[in-house]
Amino acid sequence: MFQRYSRRRRIGAALAAVLAVGLGATEAVADRALTPVPFKDGFESGATTAFHRKGIDGTGTVGVTAAPGGHGGKAVRFVMPDDGKSYRTEIATERVPYGSYRYTFANYLPNDWARYDNQTIVSQWHGGTGTFPAVVLAVKGDRWMMIVHWKVGSEQVDESKQPAHEIKYDLGPVRLGHWNQWSFDITWSTATTTGSITARLDGAQVGSHRGPNSYHQDTAPYHKIGLYRPNWQAWKGHKAGGTPAVVNYYDDITITAISPGASTPSSASSPQASPSTTASPSRPDPSASASASASSPATGAASPGSEPGAEDDIPIDTGADTDNDDDAGPLAETGASSRIPIALAFGSALLAAGLALVLRSRARAAKRRAGSHRG
Repeated sequence: MFQRYSRRRRIGAALAAVLAVGLGATEAVADRALTPVPFKDGFESGATTAFHRKGIDGTGTVGVTAAPGGHGGKAVRFVMPDDGKSYRTEIATERVPYGSYRYTFANYLPNDWARYDNQTIVSQWHGGTGTFPAVVLAVKGDRWMMIVHWKVGSEQVDESKQPAHEIKYDLGPVRLGHWNQWSFDITWSTATTTGSITARLDGAQVGSHRGPNSYHQDTAPYHKIGLYRPNWQAWKGHKAGGTPAVVNYYDDITITAISPGASTPSSASSPQASPSTTASPSRPDPSASASASASSPATGAASPGSEPGAEDDIPIDTGADTDNDDDAGPLAETGASSRIPIALAFGSALLAAGLALVLRSRARAAKRRAGSHRG
């Protein structure tokens, strides 16, 4: 009897200890998978360690350097050579919970930026593996473009079976040799929340969107910055053009929580995205656009490999982003999941069961001791 009691007590204690450790680890993983809000980084540390993920395909580089254009301080510099291999050089934050956020940042395209008539994505908010980015900021020719993708209800996430809805907005002319001060107020859509986006450039509203703006996955999209030219991928036929490397600078990245609907655009000032929009992700949407006035637009000659008549490809997230030390799993595998609360509840129940077993064993042992003393 004593041996049975000891064995049961040891099993109960071990179960309780293992569950306690596992529960704490689960909570820690969930915390690490989300970007702290508010988030702020001006790269004055000389590193990009605040951005836990990066994605480089080819020989592009990411490094912190002195900010150009009289900006002062430091900035992160993205370089992508036209070597026939490189098409993406990016860093990214982690995910955030669903809600309303203000994303602000400054970016600088040098004066020697060569015009490219397909898209060069410089900022994107991505939802997860197998999806097009929910929101894209891109340079196309000499114009800034904002592209929004979404799916709702029971629509499949797999883009090969059911393309996402898409709508495009013209945000106005590009200025070279100028620090662009961007602000995006985004309320991420959910099954019960109407999404909205208000884009501002140098303090002036240049575009807005109201309606679905995500894939309603486990967490809201994460923010990527840098350079991405999907049409430069070798398997799409691109070959080295012999042009100078493409360069983009970023500085003063912030994410701040805001009140829901704080910047909801009025119906009179912006086009609306309707869930019935079914434009193919590779075709332009004929919707109305908003534009901003600016001087010194980009007017350089088109670079080799730039095809004015070609359709733009949008990158699908492959989950291949790694951390700055290249020792972490894909970002898509580390995002907080809606199943975490279930896992925590299940773990708590098992923990309670283990503790109950320990207490029950102790109570029986005490009862036996009391009986032996009376005997």
